[in-house]
Amino acid sequence: MAEAALGGRRERAVLAAVERFAPLRRLGWAFLLAWVFCVFYTNAVSGYTGAKASTLAVGAGWDLFFTGLPVSMSVVMLVLIVVLEKRLGSPAQHAALFWIAPLATAVSTPLLFCELPDFGATAALFVIGAVLTGFGSGFMWVMWGEYYAKVTQEEVEFLAPSSAVAAAVLVLVVSAMQGWMALVVVTAFPLMSGLCLLLSWRDAQGRDATAEYRGAAEQRAFAEAHDSARKGLPRVLKSMGRAGFGILAACLFVCVEGSFWSGSSGQDATAAQVALVVSIAFMLMVGLSATAGPRRVSLSFLYRWMCPTLVVGFAAFIVLGETAGAYVAYVVAIAARFAFCLITQMYFARYAVQGAATPVQSYGLGWIFVHLGDLLGVVTLVLVESGMAAGVFSLDQVAVVSIALLVGATMFVLSDGRAFAFGARNEDGVLHDAASKRSMPAGADAADIDELTARILELAERGGLTPRETEVFDLLARGRSIPYVRDALVISRETAATHAKHVYAKLDVHSRQELIDLVH
Repeated sequence: MAEAALGGRRERAVLAAVERFAPLRRLGWAFLLAWVFCVFYTNAVSGYTGAKASTLAVGAGWDLFFTGLPVSMSVVMLVLIVVLEKRLGSPAQHAALFWIAPLATAVSTPLLFCELPDFGATAALFVIGAVLTGFGSGFMWVMWGEYYAKVTQEEVEFLAPSSAVAAAVLVLVVSAMQGWMALVVVTAFPLMSGLCLLLSWRDAQGRDATAEYRGAAEQRAFAEAHDSARKGLPRVLKSMGRAGFGILAACLFVCVEGSFWSGSSGQDATAAQVALVVSIAFMLMVGLSATAGPRRVSLSFLYRWMCPTLVVGFAAFIVLGETAGAYVAYVVAIAARFAFCLITQMYFARYAVQGAATPVQSYGLGWIFVHLGDLLGVVTLVLVESGMAAGVFSLDQVAVVSIALLVGATMFVLSDGRAFAFGARNEDGVLHDAASKRSMPAGADAADIDELTARILELAERGGLTPRETEVFDLLARGRSIPYVRDALVISRETAATHAKHVYAKLDVHSRQELIDLVH
């Protein structure tokens, strides 16, 4: 009997796992992420150096042109998408973009790799490829972001890590291929991603992630916030605080750190594959740390693990020398880059669901800062390589300065509590949680706070609620759900549910609606 029950539990567990992974099309972001890593961040396509092959190398200026143009076009396209949202609507509202954007991205891929005997023809094809890359990939980044903002937070926390790990596996598979076969596979990635996006978006129609977080009143406030966000882009930028700078700086340092090692020979290709395996392990560790138990999908969490990791990479240049140190730095940079994309994908979704920005603004602005960081990293790298070639400074000196700047940037970003902060805010950005009210100066009376908060504090004192229970009570009384409480207070879902039960018992209510009725 016991064995039958155990077998039944195992069968249910297997079915639950299969149901969670199916349909696999929801993991289609993995193809887009794998495409960008194969084309720009690794040498997964054998022998790729962009159009700037050794036979066409004609100076640092052209080197910057071939490396930076596709990134620049992506920035321009993302800016246009964000700025024109008010007039043209979001990209997902235009059915044609679901196939035009993937097709443009796919067509751009061989053009970026194409090298002809005539330098002018090569450059012309590269320009066309860069423009198509910016157009197609810009729309695809934002449209996948809209999908992630459409599903529930639990689904985001499953889909993003699973897709990021799948992307790393795809890059690993491509790195084992040779020549044109690898290029054909990478060219197909945007098409696969676009197909998955179209099918997933159809499934998500009619679903709303905010329904999990908010009651009817909060839904109206959420809609008003989005309308306000569409009208006031400067306000959205202000609400981000130093988050944009933090994202930009992180990408800049990753770009510089991972650019001094090149895997071209067969032996180096194996070493690059080892780096990808390390990246998978690192992503799993970071993803579990961010989503297991109390949620830590925040800019501060991002920097707390990224700064020490990148410092290790720069220190490797000094300790291990230019050869071994460059490889260690490359491994660190690739692992950090994958984990960074994983966290920011979840991060931007949360920011959009909070209502402070539309999904287009959240993901558009987020990826603008990512690409600006890449672009500044390319410019910095060209200047550094030119200085090293001229004997102005050494690689060790570059590493020391980079460590100092990285630590300074981290302190600057972490000192801003507003940066992509989460929680219920009023229009001035002040948190409406009970903890902030309890920290009011002595002598302040109920006139100094809003009527609802005064009522909440009165009931909390009457019911003998603890400070943490009062925080949970404050959020529940405003129509928040348990998942929202979990994220806002950075506690586990089980802990949030336990606090809610205690609040209900002490105030003698049996549901959130009864609690709201009591307050009002």
